[in-house]
Amino acid sequence: MRKTQSKKSMNLKDKEEALYRTIQQSKFYQQRLPAWRPIPTIGVILIFYSLFSLIFIILGIILIVFSNEIKELEIKYNTLCKDKKNQSCDIINIEIGENIDSPINIYYKIYGFFQNNRRYLKSRSQKQLEGKSITLSELKDDEDCEPIYTNRDMGFNPDKKALDDKTILNPDEMAIPCGIMAKSFFNDSFTNFKINNEDININEKNIAWEKDKELFKNTDLSKQWINIEDEHFIVWMRPAGLPDVKKLWGRIENRNLKIGDKLSFTVMNNYDVDIFGGDKSIILSNSNSFGGDNTFLGICFIYVGGVSLLLGIGFFINYCIKERKDKEK
Repeated sequence: MRKTQSKKSMNLKDKEEALYRTIQQSKFYQQRLPAWRPIPTIGVILIFYSLFSLIFIILGIILIVFSNEIKELEIKYNTLCKDKKNQSCDIINIEIGENIDSPINIYYKIYGFFQNNRRYLKSRSQKQLEGKSITLSELKDDEDCEPIYTNRDMGFNPDKKALDDKTILNPDEMAIPCGIMAKSFFNDSFTNFKINNEDININEKNIAWEKDKELFKNTDLSKQWINIEDEHFIVWMRPAGLPDVKKLWGRIENRNLKIGDKLSFTVMNNYDVDIFGGDKSIILSNSNSFGGDNTFLGICFIYVGGVSLLLGIGFFINYCIKERKDKEK
């Protein structure tokens, strides 16, 4: 029995050694696999840069042409309502300067807000926004909502009611939702839209991305200070990438604006922009197949295309100079 076992173990060792030698001598192990390494020539470089620049310049021109078709009306109501803080403010008889076809998007814009600040972006709890169970101690351990954790940190008065309008929020309990992003929520509202004294309906539904709406869920209405599933709140919680924040508020459908029309509406002027020296406005704008105004993106495309074209020309001139020197030698 022992002899047969030793023979089997010897056979296994021989097979392992043979396999090891085979692997050692393989093309992969010895790095002798066939490979292809492109060697760029001046012709290939010129074609590449020319195509690259041509594509970007054409796309940039298309974006600018389509952006020129976008019509916008911007009303900076912060100066118009500066004497009516935390009050309703009537904006009346704003004259329309150009034709704007429906559907007309209504945006609010905050200048100099910098919603792309790193600390600002970090101060939120995605678990809490998704309706998952989380405690105050877990929030503080993860530092998700730093430094706004409790209702007291949110600055609520002791008699602040919860979303169910029955329960008084405990100042020392976890704020739902918490964080700087939630605390800075834009709480101005726009109502009583009229064109030539005719009431206009504003559609405030489907203003948030469908994927975002799937991620925001209410947890306990008796402890929440705001409706997490409200689309205005969801739109706010998607951070803007530029220093000026521009967010969709609603839409005017089935009603065109014409030159000479008089626009009136009412603003609940709650949001204070003086603390950071900003400004705020309301924008009425239409859109096309490329979305809203993309003039800046079109200019960037043309700029990148122009730089690529100049680089291609520079490589060609350098090649010609080098060839001439070689011939002279």
